[in-house]
Amino acid sequence: MNIFRSIAKWVFIVLIPVFLLSGTIAWAFNSLWIYTCGFEKYAVSQDLGVSPAQLDKSAAELIAYFNNPAEKYLDINVTYDNGITSPLYDQADILHMEDVKSVVWLDYWLFVVSALYSAGYFTAMLIGKRNQKRQDLASGLKRGGIATIGLICFLGVFAVTSFDWFFTTFHEIFFPQGNWQFPMGDHMITLFPDGFWSDVTLLVGLAALVLAVIVWVVGFMWLRHIKAKDIIPEQNGG
Repeated sequence: MNIFRSIAKWVFIVLIPVFLLSGTIAWAFNSLWIYTCGFEKYAVSQDLGVSPAQLDKSAAELIAYFNNPAEKYLDINVTYDNGITSPLYDQADILHMEDVKSVVWLDYWLFVVSALYSAGYFTAMLIGKRNQKRQDLASGLKRGGIATIGLICFLGVFAVTSFDWFFTTFHEIFFPQGNWQFPMGDHMITLFPDGFWSDVTLLVGLAALVLAVIVWVVGFMWLRHIKAKDIIPEQNGG
């Protein structure tokens, strides 16, 4: 029984970084604010000749596309400043977005699985009045928070010092088809320049880091509280 309890605890610890990172990535892909701020910061409206309102509409439609499993191909039209309405993305862009959608859904599944397991483990450890269960849970939160902080710092070193390598390696792993490289001037590059992705990576990392610190603090304080409760009765009894 102790072996199974130990395995369950370590799975919980490992899944905390998965839960926090997949959750913040899912939030980023679904945050209209991130898209609109990126469009404004990198002057996408002026470069494409499309009004900010049209770009905001396209971002909302892109989010809807990511969340609609029945929609295989992206179909977004915008009205340019010259009055012509046409697709925002060309065929190469659409095929790449299909692959991006697959990665987004992989992230969703990682988030759901880690969330369900964590919720189940959390509930199981709270059932009954055994302090050992609560100590395991608090210890798991503490270690999971530390593991997440360590992972984010490790990835952050590469993202900050070698973003081009980090960006290229990521795409080579998740998009082995090679359809993620676009010529300069392509709508995809204009809409989402390298600076946009570095900003998003930094934002996701910081959000996950803050959440990891909170998890670590909760686990640390709770574990200390549990151990203090165990000591007090012994002192009173002595």
